[in-house]
Amino acid sequence: MELQVRHLRVLLAIARAGSLNRAAGELRLPQPALSHQLRRIEQLVGDRLFDRDPRGVRPTRIGELVLSRAEAIIPAFDELDRDFRRHQRADGGVRVGWNDSALAPEVFNCLLDLMPGRELTTRADMSHTRLVQQVVNRCVDLALVLICGPRTLAVPGEVRAARVVTEPAFVALPSWHRLADASSVDLIDLAEERWIVSSCGDGCRIVFREMCLAHGFTPRIAHDVDTLRFRLVAGGHGVCLVQPTTPDTPGMVVRPLTGTPMTVQHILLWRTDHPFAAQFADVHAAALGAYRRLAADHEVYRHWLADNRTA
Repeated sequence: MELQVRHLRVLLAIARAGSLNRAAGELRLPQPALSHQLRRIEQLVGDRLFDRDPRGVRPTRIGELVLSRAEAIIPAFDELDRDFRRHQRADGGVRVGWNDSALAPEVFNCLLDLMPGRELTTRADMSHTRLVQQVVNRCVDLALVLICGPRTLAVPGEVRAARVVTEPAFVALPSWHRLADASSVDLIDLAEERWIVSSCGDGCRIVFREMCLAHGFTPRIAHDVDTLRFRLVAGGHGVCLVQPTTPDTPGMVVRPLTGTPMTVQHILLWRTDHPFAAQFADVHAAALGAYRRLAADHEVYRHWLADNRTA
């Protein structure tokens, strides 16, 4: 069993709300996305954690056991988080939260270049909703958020959301795949493929399914994973969507999707009242140039950009 603290927080939110709809509203998640998270957590546990009926949800016997442990575990992690924040405030470092953005190393380099002498620490969290709250609550100073599709990232007034880039989603294929030599791949030609889908990211699963349904098929999800996607592709276990700056690796090639059926946004977040707000604006400007250099280093994406005349 590989339960994580984020899973326990979701379970507590559901239990306290008494319904998936109310819990989804409190967590700022679409209800289908929360239902999927709950199913995945129950798969990890190996049993149902809530009974569902028209009146809402109630913990099962196993659910009550897990929730009792969560009530004890989460305060300990919150205390650790508070200690982390106090330590960082004391030494003047910069804390960065981020999810699955391939731009993260470039942003880290921009921070080190523009804020020399500052200690840089980072923490990963695959939920962009939680990253927003971490910025709001001053748990991190800056966040780099990746979101799928054209959705707007909801942030409160005290948070600046500065988009670095909107880019196309590409597809990773085994190097021996029948479409591996194609200049671009029609999504419908992948209708019968086994898909490798990341379980992380708020709503990305929904955007992916909507994209496939719009092209006339229901995706066959063979592997629901947080890591090792590229190794699974190279091993011939399926195909997956990737960011266009993902390099070809042994056993795997990356190709554009015809017509750009899906896009991905990379967004920087910081509080407008943060002492480093002006420097973070400079980091955003520097990240734009860093992204262009990163794109230029990837031949397939460089050609796509030239053909589509995008920046």
